[in-house]
Formats: sequence, structure tokens, C-alpha cells
Amino acid sequence: MKGLHWFILIIVSTYIYSCNSNYQSDSAKPYVVCTTTMIYDALSQILDTTMYVSTLMHPGMDPHTFKASAGDLKQLKKADFIIYNGLNLEGKFSETLDEISKSGKAIAVTKYLKESDLIYTDGTIPDPHIWFDIPLWQYCIRKTLDEIVMRFKNQLSAQEIDYIEKNAEKYFLKLTEVHHEALRKFDEIPQEQRVVITAHDAFNYFGRKYGVEVIGLQGISTASEFGLKDVIEMIHLITERKIPAIFVESTVSDHTVKAVIDGCKSKGHTLILGGTLYSDALGPKGSGHHTLYGAFRHNVEVIYRSLKTTY
Repeated sequence: MKGLHWFILIIVSTYIYSCNSNYQSDSAKPYVVCTTTMIYDALSQILDTTMYVSTLMHPGMDPHTFKASAGDLKQLKKADFIIYNGLNLEGKFSETLDEISKSGKAIAVTKYLKESDLIYTDGTIPDPHIWFDIPLWQYCIRKTLDEIVMRFKNQLSAQEIDYIEKNAEKYFLKLTEVHHEALRKFDEIPQEQRVVITAHDAFNYFGRKYGVEVIGLQGISTASEFGLKDVIEMIHLITERKIPAIFVESTVSDHTVKAVIDGCKSKGHTLILGGTLYSDALGPKGSGHHTLYGAFRHNVEVIYRSLKTTY
């Protein structure tokens, strides 16, 4: 596994540094490649027809365990610009992306954040799931968009730049709408009831912004190790605090969550499955959850309904 990772790093790095830094695609339109579905959602809506935008990852794909294919490397080679999340969200591929960024051909949307913006696990590991803090995400996308427009301004007409700005305004407005909706909904629930147990630790920014205590069965990466001891400790915490619901995630297996439910049952505590949340990837196209707006709104409604009715 490690050998494959280094092979990919060597291939990509060799290409980046051997090519002309002003590399242009065959098309007159700039070609932008995104890593995650959240970034792709933002840039595909905002840039729309002014640029070609594609993504390496697709709905339901876990970025923590992402492995680049030959087709992915081909996309990276053709790309005029690569936009990734950073903070090691892209798993073992993060090192490759960070290496490419040194050439100026790639940027992480999180590069614009200050230390005080970030949440750290164990005081040292930055949590990469920043899109669950809507204002923070809007800031990152705004700064990234400014970088993209500046980089390709000579290939864009004044009308295209105006079109991009209008699309950005629409995108940010919709996210602001769902942000305020979340604040209103959780304000209806007493603070002591705002406890969310999820499959892995993806909702820390959500918890900080919306006043919800979130506890993950696994760490901030789904590639992290956990065992029977972790499950037993979670069962003890849930039964002791009489937490009524637990949530599964669209990109994470539900077998551990089910084990916790069974364990609580054996202790005489009924723990219900509150629903499925979108964490590290958006839903399939046409599902209504294929945009961050739709997936975030779905998460808020599922959590709100569960906490409102189970206590």
C-alpha cells in the first residue's frame, strides 16, 4: 500500500515539475479538477459554463480512504488547476496533493483558515470537516473562487466574470438560508438534549457552530483504528446519559452502530437509529442531497426531528 502511494507521488510530481508552469488544456476554457463532492458542488454551480469542472470523488465515496486510479491521474495531468480540501481529508493521497500545490497548480480550500478557525483532535490533529460550519465554508470557497478568477482572468470575458459573481451570490445565499434555519431549529431544543452520536467524528464544526454536543464512534478519519473497547465505552456513555438516538453516515458502514444499539439493548436501554447523515460526501444526483445545501438541510432535519421526538 505504501509503495503504491509513493509510486503515485513520484508519477504526479514528475509530471508537474517537468511540464511548463503555464500549461494550458486543449480547450479555450480552463479545466478545474476538484477532489471532493462538496468542493465540486460549489465550483460546478458557480463556474458553470465558464470553465470545465470535474471531480475525482463521487457520491458515497469516502475521501479518507480514497485511492487514485489511472483515470484520476489522467484528470490531474490535464487539469489547469486542482482544488482540494486539505488537512489530510483526502487520506493517503493528501501528501501527493500537497506536493502538487508547491508547483502552484493546486490549492487547498482550507489554506485560508487561521489556527483559531480550526478544531484540533488531541490538540494536534486538525479536523478537516469544515463544510459543516457554513460561514467558515463560505469564506473558504469565496477565497478559492477569488484565486481561480485571478488566475484565469485573461481567459475570461467581463461578462463571464460577472456571471461567476452572480452564481456565487446565489450559492452563498442558499447556504446562508440553511445556516439560519439550523440556528432556529436547534434553538427550539433544550441545550441538554442536543447530543448527537455518529459513526465517526465528522461533526465537530457542526457542533461548535450550532451548539450541539457531538460524539463519534471513530476518530476524525474513517481510516483510524477502533476496537471492542471503544464500542464498550460508547455503550456505557449512552446508557449512563440515557441518550435516545444514534446516527449512521452515508459513507461509513453501519455495522459498528448496530453493535452499539444491540449493546445498549442488552443493558436495558433502548437506543434508536435516528437516521442517515451525509458526512464526507454528498448524495447522488437527483436525490435532493447532491448539493451541500440539500445534504446539510437533510442532516439538520434528521437530527432535529430525532432530538425533538425522542426525549
